[in-house]
This record gives sequence, structure tokens and C-alpha cells, in this order.
Amino acid sequence: YFLPGEDHGSYEDPFNTYAMFMNSPVIQYAFIVYFFAIFGYNLFAVLVTFALNSVWHAILDNFRPITVWLTDLAIYYVFTGGAYGETWTVYSYLQLAGMMVLLYGTSVYNAPHAGSVKLKGQWWALWVDLSSEYDAVEEELHEAELHDEWEQKREEFKMRRPSSMAERSPHVSIHTQALAGMGTHKIV
Repeated sequence: YFLPGEDHGSYEDPFNTYAMFMNSPVIQYAFIVYFFAIFGYNLFAVLVTFALNSVWHAILDNFRPITVWLTDLAIYYVFTGGAYGETWTVYSYLQLAGMMVLLYGTSVYNAPHAGSVKLKGQWWALWVDLSSEYDAVEEELHEAELHDEWEQKREEFKMRRPSSMAERSPHVSIHTQALAGMGTHKIV
């Protein structure tokens, strides 16, 4: 509002915007359509994250600029006969290549998770082989899963039978257990 410009002497006049919004049914309808379109987009983004995971959300998020660009091309060539939309230019090939790099980079970045591209020395991976790194990550994920499973079982055991034995790690040696009196089997 304080920057100089062509909208009644300023770059953006919020009072003029409000007056236009209140007096134009077309702008009000466009706002309602826009509001529900964005609401639907965000709703489905949350559902994708809930149903799949955030990796898929990140991958699908990259389809937005591609969809907007293809829609602009369709508006120009199919729906308005060149009145609106975006034309195909010599630089559109560069834009297409950029979109492909965007999708490929996202799919590689999220590897080795489901839905991602793993670089294992193929020609489309430019002969880069990250198999050992993927194996290490998958091993860490497996260990974390086993740890979570152990913690869950430990909590279940603590709920069934409260004792100091439930507090101990399964990695305590037999000698330590014998010294603490835990190594003897008691018949209850």
C-alpha cells in the first residue's frame, strides 16, 4: 500500500480490492471456486500423507507445476484458440527438461523408500551405484523397526507384571542377572 505504483497511486490498494470484491459477483464466484479448489487440494494432500506417507506427498507435490503448465498449454491450444494460456516456444523444451529433472530428482532423493528410484548403476542412473548406501539405510530402518517392536513388547510386559526385571535391557549378561538375583527361575 505504501509502495508507489499504478493502482490509484500505490502498488496495491487493499481498499480498492475490497470495494471491487464487494461489488463484483464474478470476483466473488471466482473466490468461492478458488477457495474450494485449494481446500480440496490440501484435503487430498493430507489424505495422501495419512494413507501412504510424506514421501508420496513430496512426489505428488511436484506434479502441481507440471499440471499448471499443461493446463496453460491446453487453454491456449484447445479451449480458447490462442486467446488465453501459454504458447509453446523454443524455451518450452528447456521447461520440459526442467520438469523432468524435478521429478527425477525428487524420486531419487527419497530413495530407498517405497515409490522412489534407486540408483544401482543403470544407464538412466548415469551408472551411479548407491546400492551399499541403500542397504545401510534399509538395515537402519530394520533395526529401528525391531527396536520399536522390542519397546512395545517391553511395555506390554510391564503392564502385565510390574517388576524391576522389565526395566532391564535384554542385553544384560547372565552373570549380572545372577548377581542381581534375576537369573534364578522361580516357580510361581
